Amino acid sequence: MQDKIDVLKQAEKNMMDAIRAAISQATNEAVAALHSLAPQTTAQTYFADVAMRQLFLHLCGADAETAKGGDPDRAWDILYVGRGTTRYWERERGIQSTRGKRESHPELERKRRDKSALMQSAQKFATDTAIHALIEHASKADPTLRDRISSAVEARVSVTDQLSQVEQDFADLTRVSIARLVGTGT
Repeated sequence: MQDKIDVLKQAEKNMMDAIRAAISQATNEAVAALHSLAPQTTAQTYFADVAMRQLFLHLCGADAETAKGGDPDRAWDILYVGRGTTRYWERERGIQSTRGKRESHPELERKRRDKSALMQSAQKFATDTAIHALIEHASKADPTLRDRISSAVEARVSVTDQLSQVEQDFADLTRVSIARLVGTGT
């Protein structure tokens, strides 16, 4: 196993050495041209940017000339790794990132579901509170109201046949919910 790891590490080292050498050679060949075009950009930075862009397109399966046809899932995977590495370096240096994290589609979907669940929970709480107050008020004029409501619910959820697990769970949850609403349970 260690032999395989060593072979992979050596192959990775050779590949990165070749990439660095190609960037360095291209940089040396174009230093004069770059300084006349854009003195604010170093040749090394320019070629590193070009190499990174081209490698990204290649890894995503996109056409190097048009940038079309790439795999967006693969691109997001690569960007996720890069973002994670950047966050690690920021934490390592004690830096609070100033760049907002762009959420992926699954992260946005999770936020949407969480917000929807929170809204439903708030609506349920408000509705339960209002119903409980109305039952409390009506019970003063009709002391049998709570028992009649509980009996009506029990008649619906009680069956003599064997219930499926889903039906049994529904019945149990209904009993708990009505007890809470009419004020006879916890």
